[in-house]
Amino acid sequence: MMECVADNEQQPPGPDDRTPPSGVPAQPGGELSVRPPAEPMSVDPEAVRQFQQFQQFQELMRRQQEDGFPQGDPPPPGFLQPWGPPPPKPPLWKRALKTIGGKLVTLALVALLVAAGAYWLISKLPGGGPPESPGKPHEVGGKKAETNLIYETDPRNAVQKIYDDIAQNDAESACGRFTDGARAEFAKHFADLGTTCEQIVAALNAQITTGERSEYANPWFPSSMNLSPAQDSVQVSSCALEVTGGPRLGLLTWSKIPRSVKEQWIVTRHDDEPADCSGTSSAPTS
Repeated sequence: MMECVADNEQQPPGPDDRTPPSGVPAQPGGELSVRPPAEPMSVDPEAVRQFQQFQQFQELMRRQQEDGFPQGDPPPPGFLQPWGPPPPKPPLWKRALKTIGGKLVTLALVALLVAAGAYWLISKLPGGGPPESPGKPHEVGGKKAETNLIYETDPRNAVQKIYDDIAQNDAESACGRFTDGARAEFAKHFADLGTTCEQIVAALNAQITTGERSEYANPWFPSSMNLSPAQDSVQVSSCALEVTGGPRLGLLTWSKIPRSVKEQWIVTRHDDEPADCSGTSSAPTS
């Protein structure tokens, strides 16, 4: 019985079996074991940046609400679409063509402005520019040609110009190239076409063949015709000219206007000629 009591008695714990109150097991030799400190959690920098932006957004919304700006509703799901890729650049040749085209247009405009300025400047110089229109018949004569370039300075050009005036139906210019006496003779010889020079010019223009006005305005002069500007007066027979597409104008006597600028020429006499040039000393060339 004594043995059973001895067996039931608890043995005092040994030095290795003692556990400190903290629950940390003791190490051999009576020393306490210490747990290592827990490692800190790693923070994602991108998450921090997004969180800061969210805070800034909330602060901006709060300020706008304080300032009285209405707060709209967020867009419905799927309303905002992600941006697609940027459009492709046009080919190099298209870009180069566009650049060159713009430069050519600029150069053309500059050239046009320069040409217009040069023409204006030349027209303002004394004796520059084309001859002025002779004007109305009653204004021709006097001392007008002594100070202005009105008529042609070459008899050949003077003949061509009067045919051109009729081709363009410019009665004022055509009739202005006659003196008063020569204009009256011209109207008398073409009296079957009208009573005035202007009416006669309009009737002559109506007789020009369609599509041949340019040919009529530029009659051909034979090489045998002497139209030297050194003479003071020359006669030009329409039967000696090659007139195409319209009526002939008869025999015109051209004379220099005394004391005129650059020796201008005007019709001082008109003689009638048969329409078919029969019985004239000058044989027709057409």
